[in-house]
Amino acid sequence: MGTRLQKMLWLAAGYCCLLLAIIGALLPVMPSTVFVLLAATCFSRSSPALSHWLYRHPRFGPPLVLWQTHKGMTVKTKTIALSMLFLSFGSSIYALRHQPWLAFILLTLWLTLSIWMWRRPTISPSVAACTTLRAAAPSPVMMENPDGRH
Repeated sequence: MGTRLQKMLWLAAGYCCLLLAIIGALLPVMPSTVFVLLAATCFSRSSPALSHWLYRHPRFGPPLVLWQTHKGMTVKTKTIALSMLFLSFGSSIYALRHQPWLAFILLTLWLTLSIWMWRRPTISPSVAACTTLRAAAPSPVMMENPDGRH
């Protein structure tokens, strides 16, 4: 019973993260990649079929595959992510300018996240294209077992 409850909780968390990723893809001030990564982690622990679907998704799959294989991101992804961090944290810090401790905490978080992201490997477009094409090819396991069972 405990294992089933854990799977259900991972599945629910995966759906919540996926919803936030979709919202992030639509709203320019909210990131989506981090929520896609979290959803992939949750689905890998609860539903192989949903995990497979997410990795094969045309919008969300490529960044996941690049992260999984290279632990990095393309220049475009990194630029968009850093820009969105700047806009969202910058506007929040400005809104909290009369509360210096909260603004300082946000500034510290923003700088920490930005430095961490900046230091991730930058993947060239050619490597990204090859990695994404390989990931899009049907896997032999899924061709033999389309429902994900072994």
